[in-house]
Amino acid sequence: MRPALLTTSLLVVFSAPSAYAAEQPKDAAVTIGPWQVEAAYKGQKFERCVMSRETTDGVDVRFTRDTDGLDLSMSSPKWKLGRNKSYPVELAAGTSVLKADVAASGNGVSVPIKDDRFLKSLKLADSLDVKGEGSTIQVALDKSAAGLERLESCYTKNLAPTETNPFVAPSKKP
Repeated sequence: MRPALLTTSLLVVFSAPSAYAAEQPKDAAVTIGPWQVEAAYKGQKFERCVMSRETTDGVDVRFTRDTDGLDLSMSSPKWKLGRNKSYPVELAAGTSVLKADVAASGNGVSVPIKDDRFLKSLKLADSLDVKGEGSTIQVALDKSAAGLERLESCYTKNLAPTETNPFVAPSKKP
């Protein structure tokens, strides 16, 4: 009888972690208005937090917070851009204007947002106008203040030391 009890006990002990892992919710994005905020990992290593949405014209808009700061990227399957080229743009949020060159790659562009005044305007304005040489892309900024705050808290939380229990995967907090 003892060997059966020992086998059962070992089975419970060694199957408990996998049962625990199966009960854990998948890493899901947090929804704030039209924005999705989520943490991005490479394997088990935290890399960045991303706030994203799609415009009515089908443009994917992403604000990314990583060690370099805040970055705005936009992409569309309709765009054909020169790889490693840059294009002049004017970003307008409320009364704040930022002139920059966006770096292009395939069907997307990105630009770092380093200007604190412009960042404050992103939180307060109703829309962001991205004016290129060919046209203007409008991005509704509804709930962007709450979204950008959540993006920053996502980044800060995920920089904190992870759990030291080797049997538990680190939590991925958006």
